[in-house]
Amino acid sequence: MVFPLEEKEEDRSLYWCPPLHNCASTEAVTFVHSIQPFELKMPLDDAWPLIRETVENLPGTSIEYEYQGYIYAKSYSTVFHFLDYFEVLAVPEDNLLVVRSSSLIAITDFFVNYLRTEQFREELEEKGVLVTQ
Repeated sequence: MVFPLEEKEEDRSLYWCPPLHNCASTEAVTFVHSIQPFELKMPLDDAWPLIRETVENLPGTSIEYEYQGYIYAKSYSTVFHFLDYFEVLAVPEDNLLVVRSSSLIAITDFFVNYLRTEQFREELEEKGVLVTQ
């Protein structure tokens, strides 16, 4: 189970993924879980409302917990309605977003979490929030 990051936590990162093929993260250290960074093209204050809107518009997704610079959402897969966790953490000093999408249960997710992160990336690029890959 993935719990939301607390605002007061000093080690705020989203690097951890379970040792299964059911997670995608910009901070993951393993090839299987690693996705490309999300580099902001605009100031975070301007980007955040668009980031929030884009998370809310991901299919089957609802924001459960949020504070400035962090979103924790639950997302249900389209076919089997499995529960996944989708998180976005802003790193303003590096002009980046850290993103992780992870399954609650499953040995594999058939790339659902990877595809969700890439859909999120594409929509943010279309809105001019991210530097195009």
